[in-house]
Amino acid sequence: MTRISVGDASMTSILARQGADLRAQVSRAAQEVTTGQHTDIARALRGDVAPLLAIDASLARLAAFKTTATDAALTTAAQQSALSGLSSLAKGITTTLLGARDFPTPVQVNAVAADARGRLASAIGLLNTEATGRAVFSGAATGTAPLGSADAMLTALETAALGATTAGQVAAAVTGWFADPLGYGAFYQGGGPLAPAPIAPGEVAELSTTALDPALRDTLAGFAMAALIDRGILTGDPSERARLAQTAGQTLLTGEDARITLAARIGTVEGQIEAARSRNAAEETALGILRSDIGSVDPYEAATRLETARAQLESLYLVTARVSRLSLVEFLR
Repeated sequence: MTRISVGDASMTSILARQGADLRAQVSRAAQEVTTGQHTDIARALRGDVAPLLAIDASLARLAAFKTTATDAALTTAAQQSALSGLSSLAKGITTTLLGARDFPTPVQVNAVAADARGRLASAIGLLNTEATGRAVFSGAATGTAPLGSADAMLTALETAALGATTAGQVAAAVTGWFADPLGYGAFYQGGGPLAPAPIAPGEVAELSTTALDPALRDTLAGFAMAALIDRGILTGDPSERARLAQTAGQTLLTGEDARITLAARIGTVEGQIEAARSRNAAEETALGILRSDIGSVDPYEAATRLETARAQLESLYLVTARVSRLSLVEFLR
């Protein structure tokens, strides 16, 4: 029967502890050789981690700016796309409406009115555009579409124009409804303008455009005037219906400059956002390099430590193997 003395047990314990320590050294050194970074940066910096914490805080702020700037970029891009579509809808019918009084038959007025009604529905659809699940023309109420259906709008306008017998009266009623806080202002279901979005240190982007913007409102008014003809307004008076169609065309034509100005304003914000994102990305890259340099390890020194630890571990394994074979039989040989 093999007997182990107190000395043998102590030696076994010591060898086990040394083995565990050397294996940990090999693991750390191997990781440092692979990654080029200290496994214990605080120890490498002798406890002075203030510069590292400052860099991490700056990187965290830049990450937050990256998120808000990306959201702002998506919002303005969606708004710009919708506005472009709105302008295309207007350009596609303005000339035809302006020539309505020269149409040889009322049937052509009816046809262009039906076209305008369809374009009104499309325009409302564009203003109800969403980006990443948020309505971009609803201001702060991003979870709500800003406008109801085209039929609901036309029904409200028919009520506002009740009793009108001339194109001028209908046009005045439509214009008045769109300017009235209790008319179009109540039809609008969005909220107030979005708060400026922080996109970089000390810099914000204005995202205040909503479906209440005069350029958008007046464009809808132009479509609506012509669409009311398709709903049967001024029935029995072909000349006044043609005159109303022409007025609708003039309204759309007049609103073109406002749409261009709005597009330019949104484009300016887009440019500001992209410039901020570029600066943030450059700063993030620079800080990342600096952080990597702070935590970097000398590859030659790490490789030397790895080889030294491996050699010591191999030697320890040889000693452990020899000690583990100690027994009375081995002793008597």
